[in-house]
Amino acid sequence: MRKCAILASIILFLPSMLVAQIGGARPAGSEKETRAIIFGGYSYLRNNSNGFGGWEGQGTLNFNRYLGVTADVSGTSVTPFGFSALGFSAGTYQRLNNYLFGPTITASLGKSSVFAHALFGEAHSSLGAGVGIPIIGGISTGITSANAFAMAFGGGIDVGLTRHLAIRAVQADYLRTQFNATDALTTGLSSSLGNRQSSFRYSSGVVFRF
Repeated sequence: MRKCAILASIILFLPSMLVAQIGGARPAGSEKETRAIIFGGYSYLRNNSNGFGGWEGQGTLNFNRYLGVTADVSGTSVTPFGFSALGFSAGTYQRLNNYLFGPTITASLGKSSVFAHALFGEAHSSLGAGVGIPIIGGISTGITSANAFAMAFGGGIDVGLTRHLAIRAVQADYLRTQFNATDALTTGLSSSLGNRQSSFRYSSGVVFRF
């Protein structure tokens, strides 16, 4: 988890640091161009009958008004089994984290914008179980986990509120992962024997523009 937190922090703050370094090199007349975008919000992943809820963060550095590069980190989870009685609880959880990177194309519509991206990287899926005991608290342990190649293709709409603030009304992605059949089944990502899994990801949240 510590490595994931460090990676997420780097991805989300890298665009701001780069803009600070190259800010003096902007060409004349480009003051209104958005050089970097930070997005954070809620993410919902759908895979067959499984619905994963969680979060997503993005950092985008724009080379010009149309083309940029995006780093994307997301974490979603689902609890397929659980019960609670008299203060005691127990259940299983399935988690999917994605670490993706790739180009983004943006078209401005006044304060608002539409974008499309193609992202590539790694997915990490895990299955675990936990119990909750009164006074003692919660105890959890991992059962199995796996890593696989992942890619996402999609886009969305940012509705501008001010020069630096926008709302991501919707972002929709087709997410493809390539876990082997055993890993996909044991971590709950798929109910088939195939080595490729298709999921759909929907996200929305707040966008900061610099």
